[in-house]
Amino acid sequence: LATRSSDTITTSRVKTSILGISNEDDSPGLRTKVVTENGIVYLMGLLNRQEADSVTNAARQVGGVQRVVKLFEYTD
Repeated sequence: LATRSSDTITTSRVKTSILGISNEDDSPGLRTKVVTENGIVYLMGLLNRQEADSVTNAARQVGGVQRVVKLFEYTD
C-alpha cells in the first residue's frame, strides 16, 4: 500500500513538472501519459524527439523517480 501511494504521488509530481514545458502551440505534457510502478516512471505519447527529451529530462529531476523508461512514438 505504501509503495502504491508513493507511486501515485510521484506520478502527480512528474505530471506537474512536464505540464510546465511549452511548445509553440501546446504543451507536450498534455500529450504524455505517465505511469509509475515501484519508482520507475514510464512516459508514453506522440511527440517529436526534442519534446521527448524535454519531457524525459523534466521527469528525471523529480524526487522519488528511480528510473525513466521512454515509450514514445516520434513524429519526426
